[in-house]
Order: sequence, then structure tokens, then C-alpha cells
Amino acid sequence: MKTTPRSKSISVAFGRSATACLAIIGGLALIAPATSATTLEEALEQCAEKPNPRMKYECEKEIKSTFAVTKLKNDSTKHVVGPVTFYYPGAEVEISGSGTALLNLKFLVENTGSGDNVALTCTGPVACNYTVTDGSKTYKYSAMDFTSGQTVLKPGQAKEINFMFGPAIGYGSYEDFEYDSNKQYFFKISESWGSEQIPLDLD
Repeated sequence: MKTTPRSKSISVAFGRSATACLAIIGGLALIAPATSATTLEEALEQCAEKPNPRMKYECEKEIKSTFAVTKLKNDSTKHVVGPVTFYYPGAEVEISGSGTALLNLKFLVENTGSGDNVALTCTGPVACNYTVTDGSKTYKYSAMDFTSGQTVLKPGQAKEINFMFGPAIGYGSYEDFEYDSNKQYFFKISESWGSEQIPLDLD
């Protein structure tokens, strides 16, 4: 299920009734303190009161990460797939010097519908629940950032996931990613808890 992008503005990301916000970036949990600030600069002002440089750095890091997650959500289309919401900010195809098409995909994924942990699974090209398709061909990833073949989302947690599609890494059984501007491409999700094809809108 797809919804339209949210507003580009993040000036109202934290209202006066805001509570602590949890963000997961690179597998690290960051909990930003509640704030009535409406801009990043205002939110960072509270860090000046910290008693030492280390605590000030951690405070600023948490707040910046939380604002970054909010901006990513605001700049993305939202797709609800079972208990997980996928936020897709868009992507472009790059052509390498050798002429190979390279597609880098980034998603923010959030457990918005389950009180239990939800696992996203991709243990290797032959056993990955995430591919790209143009309707006739299905492409396996060239690189991804899942740890030990899974990305696990606790209730309410959000994490960033990344895939790169380009040169085939199989042994004769996979194909290089090919880009044709006349075709439509989709990010195909095939999990036990939900399936969807997210339009990538590359043209």
C-alpha cells in the first residue's frame, strides 16, 4: 500500500507535546530527549547545558540523528507491508566507467504494526527476500548491509537498509542489472509477514 509523500518541511517535527523519539541508524539505538524545539538549531541549544564535552557530543549526535530520520520520512513515499513500513526517498541509476548500470537503494524500515520483533531476511543472493524486477527479469543484489542475514526490528524501531544492484555476483546464474528508461522497475518484497512491489520511479 502506497501513500503520498509527506510535507518536505521538518520545522514542526517536534511539537510542544513531543516525547523521546527512538531512531536506529547503522544498528545503533539513539534516543533523543523530548524537546519543544521546532528547528534543529533550537533543539541543539539544550546540549550547551551538558556538563562536559562528551555528554554534549552525545546529546548533539542523538538530536541530529532524530532530525535526520524525520527528514528522511518527510522526503519519502510510505509503503505499509504487513507490520513494517518502508520509507522510500527515491533513487537514480548511475552508469560506471565500464558502462555497467548501478542502482543504489536506501529505505528506512520501521516496525509499526507488531508488538513482537520482525525480521527482514536476506542471507545471500540465492536466499534473499528482496529483489528488483522490471516485470520480465528479476535482479539479485550485488551488495547489501544486512548483518548475519537479517535486520531485526523491535516494536517501534526504525532502521536504514541499503541495497546495490549492478554487476552479477553469482556463478553464471545471475545477470548484471540492466537499465532501460522505457521500463518500470520495482523493489520486490517477499517476506512471510508481507509482500509488495514498490515502484522505484527511476525515470
